[in-house]
Amino acid sequence: MSFSLPVLMYHSVSRMRNKQCVPPELFEEHCATLSQAGWRGISLAEAEGYFLHKRRLPGKTLLLTFDDGYLDNYVYAEPILRRYNLHGAIFPVARLLDTENALRPTSEASPPQGLPNLHSPATLVRQEMPVANILFCRWSEIRHMQEHGNLAAGAHSLRHDRVVSGLRFSELYTPGGRDSFFSVPPHPVLWGLPRFPLGYSLACRGYTLAPELVDLVAATVPQEKTAAAAFLADPANRKDLYAAIAKLPRLGTLESMEEYRARIFAEFTECRELFAERLGSAPLSFCWPWGGYSGAALEEARRAGFRVFFTARRGTNLPGGALAVRRIAVRKISGQDLLRLVRFSRCPLLETPYGWGRDLVMYGESLLEGMQYRKAPQ
Repeated sequence: MSFSLPVLMYHSVSRMRNKQCVPPELFEEHCATLSQAGWRGISLAEAEGYFLHKRRLPGKTLLLTFDDGYLDNYVYAEPILRRYNLHGAIFPVARLLDTENALRPTSEASPPQGLPNLHSPATLVRQEMPVANILFCRWSEIRHMQEHGNLAAGAHSLRHDRVVSGLRFSELYTPGGRDSFFSVPPHPVLWGLPRFPLGYSLACRGYTLAPELVDLVAATVPQEKTAAAAFLADPANRKDLYAAIAKLPRLGTLESMEEYRARIFAEFTECRELFAERLGSAPLSFCWPWGGYSGAALEEARRAGFRVFFTARRGTNLPGGALAVRRIAVRKISGQDLLRLVRFSRCPLLETPYGWGRDLVMYGESLLEGMQYRKAPQ
């Protein structure tokens, strides 16, 4: 019977209050438990050989992956991986990487001075919206990990963007709170603008907002934050704004399939070229942002030169499965629970029913964590 290659999906290795963040201490527990049980974390090159050329891998083999290119992957995750002789892959967002050459200190610094605060990010404004100010690696740090450490780089798009995926709406953009870093719309936000649904930019065609909609909102709603909040808090003002929007002949224009294909092909091509320029070689592996893609996106990515594609879907990974690598989303679970998860994922006959049960448990844990987060002081 063929065995599956377990692929673990991490994001941030920090103490941020987010279900995708694994604290450094817990990540070290994961690595120590896997290493002590005899599991080997392979390199990205070995995984590509398995997926592209069906090269055999020894038992107790897995691949650890890290999405987005957070600075904490360099500061915390890579030194821990090296400590336990585990390798893996990091998938940074190309246009979010800093171009400075200096290497920042890692958790191995003795004494550990000058480490940036990666656990409670401040607020940043993106597209006129307040979001968490996430710190990302520099190209020099990605190159250092690839040449002197245990993490090799694949691509994770240019910008991790979203597009407007539909023109139905029930809410308006109003001042207050902050959104997640990757949840901003593809257009500058005006207070009072409809909050249209957003899709993954590589996975679907997008709408361009009609100029008359933007002009209407700009002329109707004051854009100073306090004044906008007061204006939009008045039910009469909101009713009049909804009525004015409803009278517009159109709210946006959907790009054609030809435009969509041209846009994403240009992104794939520029992404590979940027990696080649900064790291010396173009990557073969591509990790879909949010795990979302389409048949057209897969075709255009392959035309641009990518060959191995990592998804966010759960499932088995048999030799030769380069077009849809399945991964296990790792949350705040113990090392022993992770070890059991990996063992089940190694066997295709056991992975699916075990995965259903695991998803139910993780869903419950995510709900509980979300409740605790909302109650915690901000």
